Amino acid sequence: MGACSISKKEIILGGLNCAHCAEVINEKVSKLEEIEYCNLNFINKKLTLEIACDSNIDEDLVIKKVIKIVNDIEPGLDIKVLRDEKINNKKVEIALGGLNCAHCGEEIGNKVSKLDNVIQSNLNFISKKLTFEVAKNVDEKLVTEEIIKIINDTEPGLDIKVSFSDTKTKKENKEEVEISNKGDLIKLIIGSIMYIFGIFQTATGFESKFANIVFLMVYLIVGYDVLLKALKNASKGRVFDENFLMSIATVGAVIIGEVPEAVGVMLFYKIGEYLQDIAVGKSRKSITSLMQIRPDSANLKVGSEIKVVSPEEVSIGDIIVVKPGEKIPLDGVVVDGFSMVDTSALTGESVLREIGVGESALSGFINKNALLTIEVTKEFGESTVSKILDLVENASSKKSKTENFISKFAKYYTPFVLISAMVIAFIPPLVVPNAEFLDWFYRGLVFLVVSCPCALVLSIPLSFFSGIGNSSKHGILIKGSNYLEALKNVDTVVFDKTGTLTKGVFKVTKVSPVGISEKELIEYAAYAEANSNHPIAKSIVNYYKESIDLEKITYFEEIAAHGIKVKYNDLHILAGNDKLMSSENILYFPTDDIGTVVYIAVNGAYRGYIVISDEIKEDSKEAIKNLKLSAVKEVVMLTGDNEKVANKIANELGIDKVYSKLLPNEKVDRLEEIFKEKLPKEKVAFVGDGINDAPVLARADVGIAMGALGSDAAIEAADVVLMTDEPSKIAKAIEISRKTNKIVWQNIVFALGVKAIVLILSAGGVATMWEAIFADVGVALIAVLNAMRVMK
Repeated sequence: MGACSISKKEIILGGLNCAHCAEVINEKVSKLEEIEYCNLNFINKKLTLEIACDSNIDEDLVIKKVIKIVNDIEPGLDIKVLRDEKINNKKVEIALGGLNCAHCGEEIGNKVSKLDNVIQSNLNFISKKLTFEVAKNVDEKLVTEEIIKIINDTEPGLDIKVSFSDTKTKKENKEEVEISNKGDLIKLIIGSIMYIFGIFQTATGFESKFANIVFLMVYLIVGYDVLLKALKNASKGRVFDENFLMSIATVGAVIIGEVPEAVGVMLFYKIGEYLQDIAVGKSRKSITSLMQIRPDSANLKVGSEIKVVSPEEVSIGDIIVVKPGEKIPLDGVVVDGFSMVDTSALTGESVLREIGVGESALSGFINKNALLTIEVTKEFGESTVSKILDLVENASSKKSKTENFISKFAKYYTPFVLISAMVIAFIPPLVVPNAEFLDWFYRGLVFLVVSCPCALVLSIPLSFFSGIGNSSKHGILIKGSNYLEALKNVDTVVFDKTGTLTKGVFKVTKVSPVGISEKELIEYAAYAEANSNHPIAKSIVNYYKESIDLEKITYFEEIAAHGIKVKYNDLHILAGNDKLMSSENILYFPTDDIGTVVYIAVNGAYRGYIVISDEIKEDSKEAIKNLKLSAVKEVVMLTGDNEKVANKIANELGIDKVYSKLLPNEKVDRLEEIFKEKLPKEKVAFVGDGINDAPVLARADVGIAMGALGSDAAIEAADVVLMTDEPSKIAKAIEISRKTNKIVWQNIVFALGVKAIVLILSAGGVATMWEAIFADVGVALIAVLNAMRVMK
């Protein structure tokens, strides 16, 4: 029998937002006998398992045990088990041309996410795209067929285009220009003219069958597709569909003799829908125009020829040529040429940057004035432009509490109004003396017109998506509407110091030897720090300038939070902070110099100190000032640096509270202390460099990373990424968040307020179908137009 191999599994824990719970889950799962190794990555909510190699182990049973542990500790999570094929999950994208019903879009998204073979899915109503993932061993074409059936059952007549991840066909990346259906416009114009003619006939007292025939012709011309969809939906049992409800309301009005009103309501319903489509189309165009950074092609150098290819066809190590005026299609390094580049698409900065030989050139930059030859360092799928587009396009999958509330509300609102309509139409005529059946039946029909929650289902996600689009325009990537919503309640902003408020570029500013020369002191320090990757160590080695012979170092030990011990040329050298000197019983002279102080001892004797300083970023002071103006109550700084350096920077920048001399794990402890002082509604944001600060970024309500152009670690770790490394952008992100949320609640209050008033008035017999149609499509149109203000 062949040797068995360790089985690797991954489990996605959707909705896992408690960092402490994640630790408990990880600890309990790791104690299972069958588990060789486990790791729960709180950042991407992924639990990775290695199941022991044993023929007696039932893998499915182990997975069930793990899931039970998860459910016991944190119930209600969306758990998806990925098998060994996880690494190469197949991605499929379906474009849904003509999808204009937000409520239907939500229904399609919910049904697809519940399919067994779908690992994860997201329907972005704004871009009209449904994306989903299936495991490597699953036939994605069969799953796609099943999904297309769901789409056709829910919203028939859409223009469906499928693209699979393994197809190498050149993608059409040009902006999809949405042309409103000219046929609909012609129908509406003809219908409106005929309706006016019919009204004129009745207004002049010419009550005749001819006028009613004109009205019914208008009804069929304008509302034919509504009636057809209503019949199809009713045959599938979908009676809460807008088309079905509008058909029942207007047909009912025709039956009781309110022909002009019924036809007018259908006409204005279609006009409202048409204008709403145009408004949504414009907002969609505005948002996508912010993200027009995807390159169409690449000029691949093959020998002495230039071949125009799709960016997907270019491999790592290939040479591409970028002409003036073209977008750089893939990440790479300049091997020939010197030019100015426009980085505004990625950073929001209008100032041009110079790049030359040996420097990084990122996809999404626009080459302005000279030919550049670039060696590609990342495939298109891993390039900066792809990651940014993917983040923005999939941000809608992480819904805010408000969106989730609206989704739940929509499920109950329509059935409630429909039942109320039936009660109003049929109960009063039976129990109220002298109540006219036709009068109460009409009131019930008015209820039906107001029963669709489209104004909210459409405008709320659109508002959040617009906010995320606007943020990206300023070089701020927000990974989901839940984070955009959380930003508005940020009450405390906690900063890491190095690389966040300061440049993270350390320089030797003072050398103070004792009993030896300055040159000797630097030499000893450089050899001590030669094997360390710490920025301070590198600054000392750079200051030494001479080449270092590592073979002369016969012993090396790095002591966490203390310093370094080495043996160099038979000399025992200590280089570190005051803790190291004290623990090694070295008699030294503490200094009051401001900066990071490295004390040096040789063979047990103190030989002096070196001071290293870090520069404050140009806009750090402005960042703190703007946060205070944004009503952020407290600004805190965490640093591993000494107290003097920390206090000096805090005083200079106007920071309220400082925690110094912290180890990486102690930063999480300090954050926990800050959380204890907060009310549940008050949010804490942590700002770090996204590389060393992953645990703290994960623990904060909103983790903000200094993205640095092309920093993969930062983009992975945080909820918000600042592409320019400028802390002043945080106040801008909070401003956009507050504006977005203000508009969201304006839409909620306006839509629900108008609908409630019309429902009350119609129940009292005051409101007619004209008010009802305004409460439906009129309110939806106004809400959409209001949502578009987020982008301004």
